Amino acid sequence: MTRELRFSLLGPVRGWSGDDELDLGRPQQREVLAVLLGAAGRTVAMPLIVDGVWGEGDRPARPEHAIRTHIWRLRRALDEHGAPVLERVGDGYALRVAECAVDTWSFEGALAVAEEVRSVDGADRAREVLDAALRLWAAEPLAGLHGPAARASRTRLCGVRQALLEARLELDAELGDRPGLAAEAGALVVEYPASQRLRGVQMLALYRSGRQAEALGVFEDTRRFLGTARPGEALQELHQRILRSDPSLALPGPAHGIQAARPRPAALPRDIDDFTGRREQVETLAGMLNGDAVAVVVSAINGMAGVGKTTLAVHTARGLGDKYPDGQLYVDLRGADRDPADPRSVLGTFLRELGTEASDVPDGMAERVALFRSALSARRVLLLLDNAASGDQVRPLIPGAAGCAVLVTSRAWLTGLEGARHMRLDVMPPGEALALLRQIIGARRVDAEPHAAAELADACGALPLALRIAASRLAAEPGRPLADMVRLLTDERIRLDELRSEDAAVEAAFDLSYAKLTGAQARAFRLSAVLDVPDFGPPCTAALLGRDAYVPEDTEELLESLVDLSLLESRRPGRYHFHDLVRAFARARSAREDTPGETTRAFAGLLDFCVATARNADAVAHSAEPAERSLIDVPMTSTGLVFGTAQDATDWMREEIPVQRVLVDRACEDDSLSLVQAADLMDKLNTVLSGITHLSAVAERAERVAGAAAQRGRPDVEALARYVRGNALWHANSYAEAEPELARALELCAGGSARLRASAHLTLCANARVHGHFDEAVGHGEASVRLFSELGAKIAEGTALGELAFNYARQGRLAEARAAAERGAELVGGRDSVSKAIGLYYLARVLRLCGDGNAALGRARDALEMFRALGVTAFEAATGTLMAEVHAEAGHYALAAGTAEEFMPSARRTSGMLEGALLRALGRSLCHQGQDARAKACLEAALDLFERREARADAEETRTLLAGLA
Repeated sequence: MTRELRFSLLGPVRGWSGDDELDLGRPQQREVLAVLLGAAGRTVAMPLIVDGVWGEGDRPARPEHAIRTHIWRLRRALDEHGAPVLERVGDGYALRVAECAVDTWSFEGALAVAEEVRSVDGADRAREVLDAALRLWAAEPLAGLHGPAARASRTRLCGVRQALLEARLELDAELGDRPGLAAEAGALVVEYPASQRLRGVQMLALYRSGRQAEALGVFEDTRRFLGTARPGEALQELHQRILRSDPSLALPGPAHGIQAARPRPAALPRDIDDFTGRREQVETLAGMLNGDAVAVVVSAINGMAGVGKTTLAVHTARGLGDKYPDGQLYVDLRGADRDPADPRSVLGTFLRELGTEASDVPDGMAERVALFRSALSARRVLLLLDNAASGDQVRPLIPGAAGCAVLVTSRAWLTGLEGARHMRLDVMPPGEALALLRQIIGARRVDAEPHAAAELADACGALPLALRIAASRLAAEPGRPLADMVRLLTDERIRLDELRSEDAAVEAAFDLSYAKLTGAQARAFRLSAVLDVPDFGPPCTAALLGRDAYVPEDTEELLESLVDLSLLESRRPGRYHFHDLVRAFARARSAREDTPGETTRAFAGLLDFCVATARNADAVAHSAEPAERSLIDVPMTSTGLVFGTAQDATDWMREEIPVQRVLVDRACEDDSLSLVQAADLMDKLNTVLSGITHLSAVAERAERVAGAAAQRGRPDVEALARYVRGNALWHANSYAEAEPELARALELCAGGSARLRASAHLTLCANARVHGHFDEAVGHGEASVRLFSELGAKIAEGTALGELAFNYARQGRLAEARAAAERGAELVGGRDSVSKAIGLYYLARVLRLCGDGNAALGRARDALEMFRALGVTAFEAATGTLMAEVHAEAGHYALAAGTAEEFMPSARRTSGMLEGALLRALGRSLCHQGQDARAKACLEAALDLFERREARADAEETRTLLAGLA
C-alpha cells in the first residue's frame, strides 16, 4: 500500500512517509531535493538543478554526474515507501507529489486563502488560517543548505513570513483579544524594523494598554529610522488618532479563561547543598538568561548521562529569581524514558499553575499553546524544561513573547530547536572533581591520600554522578581508605557494579540512553567500544560493522547520531571516542548481546579492510604497485581505501596505528582471525612509518605474531613476522638482536617467497655494513638485487641497488658504486614517494664517498624536502646527518655545526646511530673552530653510541678523530 509522502522546507529539509521520517541523505542531496520541491511538480532541467545547487566558483568538475548520484539515492529512499514519484523527463527531473505534501506550498498561498476566508467567515476564521500557516515555520527555511536555489528560496520565504505576521497581527489588533500583542509586536519590530505595518500594530496595542506616550514614542522612533523618508499615510493617520485619543481605537482587552488574580508558580526542585564548581557555566547561563532580551531566550544544556545537567540548571535558575518575578515553571520531560512526557499534558499542568481553571483548559493542542502563550504574554517567568527528548517536544512549551526565558536540559543535541543557545556540559575538570570529593568525603581524608583521591577522580571519569556515588559510599564508611575504592574501580569488570548506591547508579543512567537507540545505533555503540582504541573514524567503523567503508558518510551520520545522544564524543571532525565509563558500559553490553562469533566476524571484516588499505598506503608511499610490495600471498576480499598522495597514505597509517595494533593482538589470540593478514599488517606498519618508539612496538608485536604462527604450524607467516621483527630492530639500532631474526626468516622461507628472501638479504646487507663487514654486505646486497630483478620488482630493486652501492664505495669500488646508485635512483624515480626519497638519499651517500660533495648536497636537499613532506623523521634525521658530514668535509665547519645542531633533536628521538654520526660531525667541526674541549666531549659521546651498537667501522673512524685531538 502506498503511504502519503510529506516534505518540510520550513526548517531543515525533512520528509515523511506516513509517520516514518525518511533518510534524505547528506546536505548536498537535500539541496537537489529542495530544487525539485521548489518547482511544485514541474520538470527542472539538469542545468537548472546544477545552477541551483552550486555557484560558479564551487561546483565540481562533473556536476551532472554528482546530480545523477544524488537523484539515484533520493529515488531509492522515496521508492522504498510507495509508488515512484521522482521521474526522469527529458534531460531533467520532476518530483510528483500531492499539492498538500510540501509545507511551503500551503505556506505561500496562505495569505490569499485568508483573504478569501475573511470575506466569507470573518476575521477570526481568517486569523486561524494565518496561525496555521505560521505554525509550519519550524526554523530558518532550508536550514543548513547554502546553494543558490536554497538562498533564493530562503529570502523569498522570509518575505512571505513577514507578510503573514503583519496580516495576523493586524487581525489580532482588530479582534482585540490578545493581551500580549504589544510585546509580540515589539519583538517583531526588532526583527523587521522596516515594517510600518508592525509598527502600527505596536502603537495601537500600546495605546490600548494605557501606554499612550510609548505609542507616540514608537512613531518618533519610526521617523528617525526612516531618515529623510516620511512614514506612510496609514501610520501618520494612526499617530494623529492616538494624539487626540480617538475613542474608536478602544477595544475590549482581557483574554477569556485567565484569572485576574494571577498566582506566582515556584515549581523548581531544591538546589543541592554541596553544589561544587561549574562557575564559568553558571556565569554563562546567567548571562544568557539575564532578563534583558527583547525576545524569548532559550538556552539548552546538553551532555551525557550523569554529567550534572539538571543540577547545574536548577542551581542557575534559583539564582535568577529577581530577574523573573512572576515565577518559575518546572517539568521533567522524561526524555530518556521509553515514554517521554506529552507536551499537551505538560501544557495543561502549566496552565493550571498559571491560574487557569481546569474547566477552562482547552482539549486541543493548538488551543492550549495559544492560551499558554497568552497567559505568559505580560509576565516574566522562567521555565526549566528538564530532560527533553527532542526539539519537537520542547517547541510547544516555549512562550511567544519577550520577558520569559526557557532553560532546557537534554542528553541529545537539540539542533532543531530554532534560536536556542547551546551549552555542551562536559565532565568536571580535575580540580573541580577533587573539590567535589573534598566536599562530600571531607578535606581531611582527601588530603591524607592525595594520590588516591586523584586516581579516584580519574577512575570515575570525572563524571559528577560517579564521583557522588563513590564519595557517598566512602563518606558512609569513615575508616575505609580511598585507595580501597580505587582498587575496585580500576577493574573494568566490576567498575559499574561498584558505582551504584541505594538511589542512583551510573549503569542505570546509561541504560536509559541505550534503550532509546535503534538496532543500528546500538550495534555501532557496542562494537566500537569493543575495539577499545583512543579514537576511531568512519571508514574503520564501517568495516567493523560490515557497512560500506568506501562511502563513509552513511557511517559518519550513524556516529554523529550517537554524538547527538551524548553516547559518543567528537573533539575534531571525523574522529570519535568514548568516555571511559560509557566505554565500560558498552563493552559490558556487547558481552551480553553479541555472540563471540559475531564479534569475530566484525573484527575479521575490519582486519581485512585495514590490511587492504595498508597495502594501498604502502604502495603509494613507495610509488609501487601493491603486488610488488607484498612479501607473501595474503588472501583478501576488501579493496581498501585509495590514496592520492604519499602524504595522505602516511597520515592514514599514523592515525590508525591504535586500531591496527588492536587487530594484530586479537589475531594472535583468536584462531578465527587471519594470522597471515596480521603479519602483513605489521610489515606495512614497519615500512610506511618510522620512529624508534613505533619500531620498538612493531618488533614486540611481530614477535607475538611469530610465536602464534609457530604454534599454528605456519612457517610462511612466522618467516614474515621474523623478518618484520628483524627489520624493525635494525632500524631501531638493535643490530645484534636483528641479525638472528633475519637469518631465521631466511631459513623459514627457503624455497618459499622470493620477495621475502630478497628483503631479508637487503636488511642483512645493511646490518653487515654497520659492523664494517663490507664483503659480507656486498654478498647479501647482490643476492637481494638479483632476486628483485628476477621478480621484476623495479622499486625494490632500486632500493637494494642504493644500499649495495654504498658498500661498493666502502670497498673502494667507486665507479661501480656510482653507477649502481644512479641506476637505483632511476628505478625508484617518478612521483614523490618514500622510495624515491630513499633512492636520492642513497645516491647522495655514494656521491659523498666519491668526492662529489656539491652533487651529494643537491640530492640530499631534494630527499630532505620529500622526507619532511611525508613525515619520515628517521630518514629526515639521516639526511641531515649526511649534509652535516658533507659540510664538514668541505671545510664549512660553522655550517656543519649548525646543521648538526638542527637535526640533533630528531636524531635523538629516532636513532642512536644517527645521533652518533651527528655528534661526530659536530665534534669534527668544533675542533676546526678552536673548541677542542667541546669537540672531544662530542666525539667521546659518539664513540660510546657506536660501541654500544657494535658499529665497528663508525667507531674506528671516531677513534681516529679523537686521536687527532690528543
